[in-house]
Amino acid sequence: MDLGFIASAFLMASSQPPLDTALSRTEPPISLRAAFTVELTDGEAFREVRFDPRIELATDRWTVIAASGESEDLDHAVEAWGNEISPDGWLIPDDLRASMGGLVETEDMGSLWRIQFEHQPSDNDGPIDIWASEHLVGYSWLEPVSEQFTRVEYIAPAPFDWPGGGRVEAYHHTYVLAPDPTYGITFVAAFEVDVTGEFLTAEISRSYRARITDVDFFFVDPIDEARYRPTRRAALQAVAQSR
Repeated sequence: MDLGFIASAFLMASSQPPLDTALSRTEPPISLRAAFTVELTDGEAFREVRFDPRIELATDRWTVIAASGESEDLDHAVEAWGNEISPDGWLIPDDLRASMGGLVETEDMGSLWRIQFEHQPSDNDGPIDIWASEHLVGYSWLEPVSEQFTRVEYIAPAPFDWPGGGRVEAYHHTYVLAPDPTYGITFVAAFEVDVTGEFLTAEISRSYRARITDVDFFFVDPIDEARYRPTRRAALQAVAQSR
């Protein structure tokens, strides 16, 4: 028996630090926006896209700046993302608190805590999201010392049927999270989606990868920024004093 490391498990309220602090960092002011560059691939093709909400002409804000290979699925995913009202909203996991609910199972694994939760529907979820969440288990990985999330995963523990005659055999969705040093928020720096199954007797296998290579956060409302900066300074001072 290996007694070198034994993980301990316990229940934890999402309103309790360090979890509450980590969740707060995923909830920036509404007027905080982001310009970013993202690389996307599905193994068959590659697309690099630049988004900047500050560009006056809306059709020029989401632009494919590099492409190689052919993939209708990837092009559809890129187009759907660009057609959203705020494509940069994908960078902010601001519904994570609502998704977790009030109480979560936490496993102390040393430098990281693994938090297991059943996805609770939020205002950002559509009917498909709500239905799919019934078949997925969520895990978030938290650094308790820095009070930062490092990633969030959604996994299907067992195959399940999909509306319209489909079946999902395996599903794994991972968000890699990173801190922004300027504003102290936690954002999605990359994500991976792997799904296999079948639809109307046809086998389906999809693997998507997205990586943010450049990001510039900024405030649309200067009043929001003026209110936020003292809070950010106080947080930095608290971190410095704790070291």
